[in-house]
Amino acid sequence: MSTTSAWRQQTPRDWEHYVNKQVTVTAHGQQQHRGWLHTVDPVTASVVLVQLGEAAGGCSVSVVMGHAVEQVEVVGEADEETVMRLSSLFRSEAPELRGSVEDVKRRREELRGWLQQNRVPVEEVGEDLLVAGVLTVRPPYEEQDCFSSNQMVLARIQGLLARMPTPAGQPFDQPAADGQQSCDQPAADGQQSCDQPSAGF
Repeated sequence: MSTTSAWRQQTPRDWEHYVNKQVTVTAHGQQQHRGWLHTVDPVTASVVLVQLGEAAGGCSVSVVMGHAVEQVEVVGEADEETVMRLSSLFRSEAPELRGSVEDVKRRREELRGWLQQNRVPVEEVGEDLLVAGVLTVRPPYEEQDCFSSNQMVLARIQGLLARMPTPAGQPFDQPAADGQQSCDQPAADGQQSCDQPSAGF
């Protein structure tokens, strides 16, 4: 159980304890919201709840803003089937990008290495990557899978993902196959090369 001040002061690793758990969230005015906790926004501490329907794929989603949260209490644990349903809900729009479990894991490790090479702090929070404490990258770890309320950081990280060497497995210090400049060389426009610490991180 967590109260409002304690909830917003917790870290993403603390919030991970609530992911895929059935919770009751008490908000201002003693309003209660119940559902499966899908994720917590790392910037605002807002809670995303999923109410699963009986039909396969049926669900509704609600968001409780972090500033309104007064208490979060775990009331149920998810079985394997429920975890699978929850993890697949927000990925069906791009199934061709998911690939196998091994492909997704490899993509996560490649992206983590790419961010670290560019001096961007990153840590794993469950299946997600938490970048600079303010941005979350979710599977399958493409540009459109970046989420943050900080638009400047969002644009920077999406730009880094766009410059990530391809195909998967290409050494990070080699030029991209499409002729883009390798990351350890100065940018043509005179901007800081990306092997230097990025401003703002």
